[in-house]
Amino acid sequence: MRVVPHTSCHPQKSYIITGGLGGVGLELCQWLIEHGAQNVVLTSRSGVKTGLYGLPRRSGKLKDITKFDAAFFGISEKQAVCMDPQTRILLEVTYEAIVDAGYNPQELRGSRTGVFVGVSLSEASDAWSLDPETVSGYTMTGCQRAMVSNRLSFCFDFKGPSYTIDTACSSSLYAVDNAVAAIRSGQCDSVIVGGVHLNLKPQNALQFDRLGMLSPDGVCKSFDAAGNGYCRAEGAVVVLLQKRASARRIYLTIVHSKSNTDGFKEQGITFPAGAMQKQLLQEVYGEAGVDPAKVAYVEAHGTGTKVGDPQELNAVTDVFCKGRQGALPIGSVKSNMGHAEPASEPVAARLTIM
Repeated sequence: MRVVPHTSCHPQKSYIITGGLGGVGLELCQWLIEHGAQNVVLTSRSGVKTGLYGLPRRSGKLKDITKFDAAFFGISEKQAVCMDPQTRILLEVTYEAIVDAGYNPQELRGSRTGVFVGVSLSEASDAWSLDPETVSGYTMTGCQRAMVSNRLSFCFDFKGPSYTIDTACSSSLYAVDNAVAAIRSGQCDSVIVGGVHLNLKPQNALQFDRLGMLSPDGVCKSFDAAGNGYCRAEGAVVVLLQKRASARRIYLTIVHSKSNTDGFKEQGITFPAGAMQKQLLQEVYGEAGVDPAKVAYVEAHGTGTKVGDPQELNAVTDVFCKGRQGALPIGSVKSNMGHAEPASEPVAARLTIM
Protein backbone atom coordinates (compact mmCIF):
# COMPACT_ATOMS: atom_id res chain seq x y z
CA MET A 1 0.00 0.00 0.00
CA ARG A 2 1.48 3.34 -1.09
CA VAL A 3 0.32 6.81 -0.11
CA VAL A 4 0.82 10.40 -1.18
CA PRO A 5 0.68 12.82 1.79
CA HIS A 6 -0.50 16.42 1.47
CA THR A 7 1.77 17.63 4.23
CA SER A 8 5.52 18.15 4.27
CA CYS A 9 7.64 15.24 5.38
CA HIS A 10 8.75 14.66 8.92
CA PRO A 11 12.26 16.19 9.23
CA GLN A 12 13.74 13.04 10.76
CA LYS A 13 12.37 10.72 8.08
CA SER A 14 12.62 12.66 4.83
CA TYR A 15 15.96 11.91 3.27
CA ILE A 16 15.41 8.67 1.34
CA ILE A 17 14.90 9.68 -2.28
CA THR A 18 13.87 7.85 -5.43
CA GLY A 19 16.45 9.20 -7.85
CA GLY A 20 16.08 6.98 -10.92
CA LEU A 21 13.54 4.67 -12.53
CA GLY A 22 13.76 1.92 -15.09
CA GLY A 23 11.26 -0.66 -16.20
CA VAL A 24 9.58 -2.67 -18.90
CA GLY A 25 6.25 -1.23 -19.96
CA LEU A 26 6.69 2.24 -18.42
CA GLU A 27 5.48 3.79 -21.68
CA LEU A 28 2.26 1.84 -21.15
CA CYS A 29 1.93 3.34 -17.66
CA GLN A 30 2.18 6.83 -19.15
CA TRP A 31 -0.41 5.94 -21.78
CA LEU A 32 -2.75 4.63 -19.10
CA ILE A 33 -2.66 7.96 -17.29
CA GLU A 34 -3.06 10.09 -20.41
CA HIS A 35 -6.01 8.09 -21.74
CA GLY A 36 -7.66 6.92 -18.51
CA ALA A 37 -7.59 3.38 -19.85
CA GLN A 38 -8.65 0.29 -17.93
CA ASN A 39 -7.91 -3.42 -18.29
CA VAL A 40 -5.08 -2.96 -20.78
CA VAL A 41 -3.76 -6.53 -20.75
CA LEU A 42 -1.52 -7.92 -23.50
CA THR A 43 -2.90 -11.45 -23.60
CA SER A 44 -0.18 -13.24 -25.54
CA ARG A 45 3.22 -13.02 -27.16
CA SER A 46 4.77 -14.96 -29.99
CA GLY A 47 4.99 -18.69 -29.27
CA VAL A 48 2.82 -18.60 -26.14
CA LYS A 49 -0.50 -20.46 -26.15
CA THR A 50 -3.39 -19.14 -24.08
CA GLY A 51 -6.13 -21.05 -22.30
CA LEU A 52 -4.09 -24.19 -21.57
CA TYR A 53 -5.57 -26.53 -18.92
CA GLY A 54 -8.69 -24.35 -18.80
CA LEU A 55 -6.78 -21.33 -17.49
CA PRO A 56 -8.11 -17.83 -18.14
CA ARG A 57 -7.23 -16.73 -21.65
CA ARG A 58 -6.26 -13.26 -20.50
CA SER A 59 -3.06 -12.62 -18.58
CA GLY A 60 -0.61 -9.74 -18.66
CA LYS A 61 2.38 -10.51 -20.88
CA LEU A 62 5.47 -8.51 -21.72
CA LYS A 63 5.56 -8.21 -25.49
CA ASP A 64 9.02 -9.65 -26.14
CA ILE A 65 11.50 -11.27 -23.74
CA THR A 66 13.83 -12.81 -26.33
CA LYS A 67 16.23 -9.90 -26.93
CA PHE A 68 19.33 -9.44 -24.79
CA ASP A 69 22.74 -7.87 -25.46
CA ALA A 70 24.95 -10.25 -23.47
CA ALA A 71 28.20 -8.68 -24.66
CA PHE A 72 27.14 -5.26 -23.39
CA PHE A 73 26.95 -6.69 -19.86
CA GLY A 74 30.08 -8.84 -20.22
CA ILE A 75 28.18 -12.14 -20.12
CA SER A 76 29.35 -15.14 -22.12
CA GLU A 77 27.09 -16.79 -24.68
CA LYS A 78 27.02 -20.05 -22.69
CA GLN A 79 25.79 -18.22 -19.61
CA ALA A 80 23.39 -15.96 -21.48
CA VAL A 81 21.42 -18.80 -23.10
CA CYS A 82 20.86 -20.41 -19.66
CA MET A 83 20.14 -17.20 -17.79
CA ASP A 84 16.66 -16.57 -16.43
CA PRO A 85 14.99 -13.96 -18.67
CA GLN A 86 13.99 -12.19 -15.45
CA THR A 87 17.67 -11.51 -14.73
CA ARG A 88 18.36 -10.39 -18.27
CA ILE A 89 15.50 -7.88 -18.07
CA LEU A 90 16.62 -6.64 -14.64
CA LEU A 91 20.12 -5.95 -15.95
CA GLU A 92 18.63 -3.76 -18.66
CA VAL A 93 16.22 -1.83 -16.46
CA THR A 94 18.87 -1.37 -13.75
CA TYR A 95 21.04 0.34 -16.33
CA GLU A 96 18.03 2.48 -17.27
CA ALA A 97 17.40 3.46 -13.64
CA ILE A 98 21.02 4.52 -13.07
CA VAL A 99 21.07 6.65 -16.21
CA ASP A 100 17.65 8.09 -15.38
CA ALA A 101 19.06 9.14 -11.99
CA GLY A 102 21.66 11.23 -13.81
CA TYR A 103 24.63 8.90 -13.34
CA ASN A 104 26.98 7.15 -15.68
CA PRO A 105 27.03 3.54 -14.39
CA GLN A 106 30.82 3.78 -14.24
CA GLU A 107 30.48 6.37 -11.48
CA LEU A 108 28.83 3.84 -9.16
CA ARG A 109 31.33 1.03 -9.68
CA GLY A 110 32.94 0.06 -6.39
CA SER A 111 30.40 2.06 -4.39
CA ARG A 112 28.46 0.94 -1.33
CA THR A 113 25.36 0.36 -3.41
CA GLY A 114 23.11 -2.43 -2.20
CA VAL A 115 20.83 -4.57 -4.35
CA PHE A 116 17.52 -5.85 -2.98
CA VAL A 117 15.24 -7.59 -5.48
CA GLY A 118 11.80 -9.13 -5.05
CA VAL A 119 11.43 -12.41 -6.97
CA SER A 120 9.29 -15.45 -6.23
CA LEU A 121 10.03 -18.03 -8.93
CA SER A 122 12.49 -18.95 -11.65
CA GLU A 123 10.21 -20.81 -14.01
CA ALA A 124 12.84 -20.87 -16.75
CA SER A 125 15.18 -23.12 -14.75
CA ASP A 126 12.96 -26.17 -15.24
CA ALA A 127 13.25 -25.99 -19.02
CA TRP A 128 17.05 -26.08 -18.88
CA SER A 129 17.47 -28.71 -16.18
CA LEU A 130 14.95 -31.47 -16.98
CA ASP A 131 17.20 -33.40 -19.35
CA PRO A 132 20.38 -34.62 -17.60
CA GLU A 133 22.09 -35.00 -20.98
CA THR A 134 21.93 -31.26 -21.64
CA VAL A 135 22.65 -29.91 -18.15
CA SER A 136 25.66 -27.60 -18.39
CA GLY A 137 25.89 -26.09 -14.93
CA TYR A 138 25.18 -22.62 -16.28
CA THR A 139 21.53 -22.98 -15.31
CA MET A 140 22.59 -22.94 -11.66
CA THR A 141 24.48 -19.65 -12.02
CA GLY A 142 21.85 -18.27 -14.36
CA CYS A 143 18.60 -19.18 -12.64
CA GLN A 144 19.08 -19.51 -8.89
CA ARG A 145 17.14 -16.71 -7.23
CA ALA A 146 20.22 -15.68 -5.25
CA MET A 147 21.85 -14.93 -8.58
CA VAL A 148 19.14 -12.48 -9.62
CA SER A 149 20.33 -9.81 -7.19
CA ASN A 150 23.97 -10.82 -7.12
CA ARG A 151 24.26 -10.79 -10.91
CA LEU A 152 23.38 -7.09 -10.76
CA SER A 153 26.02 -6.48 -8.09
CA PHE A 154 28.57 -8.43 -10.13
CA CYS A 155 27.93 -6.73 -13.46
CA PHE A 156 27.79 -3.20 -12.05
CA ASP A 157 30.47 -3.81 -9.38
CA PHE A 158 28.33 -2.80 -6.42
CA LYS A 159 29.89 -3.51 -3.00
CA GLY A 160 26.85 -3.19 -0.76
CA PRO A 161 24.69 -6.08 0.53
CA SER A 162 22.93 -8.00 -2.22
CA TYR A 163 20.06 -10.42 -1.77
CA THR A 164 16.81 -11.65 -3.25
CA ILE A 165 13.61 -11.45 -1.22
CA ASP A 166 10.59 -13.73 -1.59
CA THR A 167 7.54 -12.82 0.46
CA ALA A 168 5.16 -13.55 -2.42
CA CYS A 169 3.16 -10.49 -3.51
CA SER A 170 4.91 -8.19 -1.01
CA SER A 171 8.45 -9.17 -2.09
CA SER A 172 9.49 -5.88 -3.65
CA LEU A 173 7.79 -3.88 -0.90
CA TYR A 174 9.92 -5.74 1.63
CA ALA A 175 12.89 -4.92 -0.61
CA VAL A 176 12.05 -1.21 -0.25
CA ASP A 177 11.72 -1.59 3.52
CA ASN A 178 15.13 -3.27 3.71
CA ALA A 179 16.65 -0.62 1.46
CA VAL A 180 15.38 2.27 3.59
CA ALA A 181 16.79 0.61 6.72
CA ALA A 182 20.15 -0.03 5.03
CA ILE A 183 20.54 3.60 3.95
CA ARG A 184 19.42 5.04 7.28
CA SER A 185 21.80 2.78 9.21
CA GLY A 186 24.74 3.84 7.03
CA GLN A 187 25.21 0.35 5.59
CA CYS A 188 24.58 1.63 2.06
CA ASP A 189 24.99 4.96 0.30
CA SER A 190 22.41 3.96 -2.30
CA VAL A 191 20.31 0.91 -3.12
CA ILE A 192 19.00 -0.66 -6.28
CA VAL A 193 15.49 -1.91 -5.47
CA GLY A 194 13.74 -4.06 -8.01
CA GLY A 195 10.93 -6.46 -8.67
CA VAL A 196 10.50 -8.81 -11.59
CA HIS A 197 8.00 -11.47 -12.58
CA LEU A 198 7.47 -13.61 -15.68
CA ASN A 199 4.74 -16.21 -16.19
CA LEU A 200 6.41 -18.93 -18.24
CA LYS A 201 5.03 -22.18 -16.82
CA PRO A 202 1.25 -22.71 -17.05
CA GLN A 203 1.35 -25.43 -14.38
CA ASN A 204 2.18 -22.76 -11.80
CA ALA A 205 -0.75 -20.62 -12.91
CA LEU A 206 -2.91 -23.72 -12.57
CA GLN A 207 -2.03 -23.88 -8.87
CA PHE A 208 -3.46 -20.39 -8.35
CA ASP A 209 -6.51 -21.27 -10.40
CA ARG A 210 -7.23 -24.43 -8.41
CA LEU A 211 -7.14 -22.36 -5.22
CA GLY A 212 -9.79 -20.08 -6.68
CA MET A 213 -7.55 -17.01 -6.85
CA LEU A 214 -7.76 -16.20 -10.57
CA SER A 215 -10.45 -14.26 -12.37
CA PRO A 216 -12.08 -16.46 -15.05
CA ASP A 217 -12.29 -13.46 -17.39
CA GLY A 218 -8.73 -12.31 -16.66
CA VAL A 219 -9.56 -8.92 -15.15
CA CYS A 220 -8.70 -7.41 -11.76
CA LYS A 221 -11.92 -5.66 -10.71
CA SER A 222 -10.34 -3.80 -7.81
CA PHE A 223 -12.78 -2.86 -5.00
CA ASP A 224 -15.71 -3.86 -7.21
CA ALA A 225 -18.65 -5.97 -6.05
CA ALA A 226 -18.16 -7.93 -9.28
CA GLY A 227 -14.58 -8.85 -8.32
CA ASN A 228 -13.96 -12.55 -8.92
CA GLY A 229 -10.20 -13.00 -8.60
CA TYR A 230 -7.13 -11.48 -10.18
CA CYS A 231 -5.37 -11.49 -13.52
CA ARG A 232 -1.73 -12.63 -13.41
CA ALA A 233 0.67 -10.23 -15.09
CA GLU A 234 4.35 -9.77 -15.82
CA GLY A 235 6.51 -6.80 -15.01
CA ALA A 236 9.99 -5.54 -14.20
CA VAL A 237 10.80 -2.25 -12.50
CA VAL A 238 13.93 -0.94 -10.76
CA VAL A 239 14.34 2.21 -8.66
CA LEU A 240 17.53 3.76 -7.35
CA LEU A 241 17.16 4.96 -3.76
CA GLN A 242 19.62 7.53 -2.41
CA LYS A 243 20.12 10.09 0.29
CA ARG A 244 18.92 13.54 -0.65
CA ALA A 245 22.44 14.98 -0.62
CA SER A 246 23.56 12.51 -3.31
CA ALA A 247 20.52 12.70 -5.58
CA ARG A 248 20.76 14.33 -8.98
CA ARG A 249 17.07 13.74 -9.67
CA ILE A 250 14.22 13.48 -7.18
CA TYR A 251 10.93 11.77 -7.97
CA LEU A 252 9.68 11.29 -4.43
CA THR A 253 10.68 11.14 -0.78
CA ILE A 254 10.12 8.06 1.36
CA VAL A 255 8.97 9.38 4.71
CA HIS A 256 8.91 6.11 6.63
CA SER A 257 8.74 2.37 6.10
CA LYS A 258 7.85 -0.58 8.28
CA SER A 259 6.60 -4.16 7.96
CA ASN A 260 4.82 -6.85 9.93
CA THR A 261 3.11 -10.19 9.37
CA ASP A 262 -0.27 -11.66 10.23
CA GLY A 263 0.81 -14.57 12.41
CA PHE A 264 -1.74 -17.32 12.98
CA LYS A 265 -5.25 -17.00 11.53
CA GLU A 266 -8.07 -19.48 11.88
CA GLN A 267 -9.12 -18.84 8.27
CA GLY A 268 -5.78 -20.12 6.93
CA ILE A 269 -2.35 -18.89 5.92
CA THR A 270 -3.47 -17.20 2.69
CA PHE A 271 -6.28 -15.20 4.34
CA PRO A 272 -5.33 -11.50 4.70
CA ALA A 273 -5.68 -9.96 8.15
CA GLY A 274 -7.16 -6.48 7.93
CA ALA A 275 -6.54 -5.89 11.64
CA MET A 276 -2.79 -6.30 11.15
CA GLN A 277 -2.84 -4.01 8.12
CA LYS A 278 -4.63 -1.38 10.19
CA GLN A 279 -2.14 -1.76 13.05
CA LEU A 280 0.83 -1.33 10.73
CA LEU A 281 -0.63 1.75 9.06
CA GLN A 282 -1.28 3.37 12.45
CA GLU A 283 2.28 2.64 13.57
CA VAL A 284 3.85 3.98 10.37
CA TYR A 285 1.92 7.23 10.36
CA GLY A 286 2.32 7.76 14.09
CA GLU A 287 6.09 7.28 13.92
CA ALA A 288 6.38 9.45 10.80
CA GLY A 289 4.35 12.28 12.28
CA VAL A 290 1.96 12.38 9.32
CA ASP A 291 -1.78 12.80 9.81
CA PRO A 292 -3.57 10.06 7.80
CA ALA A 293 -6.51 12.42 7.28
CA LYS A 294 -4.20 14.69 5.25
CA VAL A 295 -3.18 11.94 2.80
CA ALA A 296 -4.16 12.92 -0.74
CA TYR A 297 -4.28 9.50 -2.40
CA VAL A 298 -3.85 5.81 -1.55
CA GLU A 299 -2.50 3.38 -4.13
CA ALA A 300 -3.73 0.09 -2.74
CA HIS A 301 -3.02 -3.59 -3.29
CA GLY A 302 -6.55 -4.09 -4.63
CA THR A 303 -6.26 -7.39 -6.51
CA GLY A 304 -10.01 -7.79 -7.01
CA THR A 305 -10.53 -10.86 -4.81
CA LYS A 306 -13.63 -11.21 -2.67
CA VAL A 307 -11.50 -11.99 0.39
CA GLY A 308 -8.62 -9.54 0.12
CA ASP A 309 -10.27 -6.33 -1.05
CA PRO A 310 -12.76 -5.98 1.86
CA GLN A 311 -10.02 -6.58 4.43
CA GLU A 312 -7.79 -3.92 2.88
CA LEU A 313 -10.57 -1.43 2.27
CA ASN A 314 -11.82 -1.66 5.86
CA ALA A 315 -8.29 -0.99 7.13
CA VAL A 316 -7.91 1.99 4.80
CA THR A 317 -11.28 3.39 5.89
CA ASP A 318 -10.50 3.06 9.59
CA VAL A 319 -7.08 4.71 9.30
CA PHE A 320 -7.46 7.37 6.59
CA CYS A 321 -11.12 8.41 6.69
CA LYS A 322 -11.64 9.38 10.33
CA GLY A 323 -11.72 13.16 10.62
CA ARG A 324 -11.24 13.59 6.88
CA GLN A 325 -12.74 16.51 5.02
CA GLY A 326 -13.97 15.19 1.68
CA ALA A 327 -13.48 11.88 -0.11
CA LEU A 328 -10.29 9.82 -0.20
CA PRO A 329 -9.19 8.85 -3.72
CA ILE A 330 -8.06 5.21 -3.78
CA GLY A 331 -6.90 3.05 -6.68
CA SER A 332 -4.92 0.06 -7.84
CA VAL A 333 -2.82 -0.25 -10.99
CA LYS A 334 -3.87 -3.90 -11.14
CA SER A 335 -7.19 -2.80 -12.59
CA ASN A 336 -5.18 -1.54 -15.59
CA MET A 337 -2.48 -4.15 -16.14
CA GLY A 338 -3.12 -7.11 -13.84
CA HIS A 339 -1.20 -8.30 -10.79
CA ALA A 340 2.57 -8.58 -11.26
CA GLU A 341 2.84 -10.47 -7.95
CA PRO A 342 6.40 -10.00 -6.52
CA ALA A 343 6.95 -7.02 -8.86
CA SER A 344 3.62 -5.34 -8.17
CA GLU A 345 4.83 -2.67 -5.71
CA PRO A 346 7.40 -0.82 -7.87
CA VAL A 347 4.98 -0.94 -10.80
CA ALA A 348 2.31 0.72 -8.62
CA ALA A 349 4.81 3.25 -7.28
CA ARG A 350 5.86 4.11 -10.83
CA LEU A 351 2.29 4.80 -11.85
CA THR A 352 1.68 6.87 -8.70
CA ILE A 353 4.73 9.03 -9.45
CA MET A 354 3.44 9.70 -12.94
